Amino acid sequence: MRVRNVLSFVSKIKFFLLSAVVIEAVPFVALAQEFSIFITRVKAGLNIIIVFLFLVATVILLYGIVRYITAGGDEDQLKEGRAMILYGIIGLAIMVVVWAFVFVLIDFFFSSGTSINIPGRTEVPQQF
Repeated sequence: MRVRNVLSFVSKIKFFLLSAVVIEAVPFVALAQEFSIFITRVKAGLNIIIVFLFLVATVILLYGIVRYITAGGDEDQLKEGRAMILYGIIGLAIMVVVWAFVFVLIDFFFSSGTSINIPGRTEVPQQF
């Protein structure tokens, strides 16, 4: 039952943080400010959200470990502790993937235009 309460709390926090980013970004879109300012604000908001969710997943993982250790042989508490450990690990894995995905997307669409250099015929190392 507590696991469901924790997951419900986490989903409410995610909704609150997402709505805060949207509310922060609306004036820039509505007033047609520079697009780069908007992207900078979105990046800053996403970085804050991702760090916060990393912390939430870590706390869930650590709380599950403490529950597992302090179970004292009670099978229900062991089961709940294992579930929280699993949820914490899954949460951390999802956050790593989300962070990497956001970073790749932002770098791909809004980078400074660096291109990938593929070596041509003249750049191939020669053996002497």
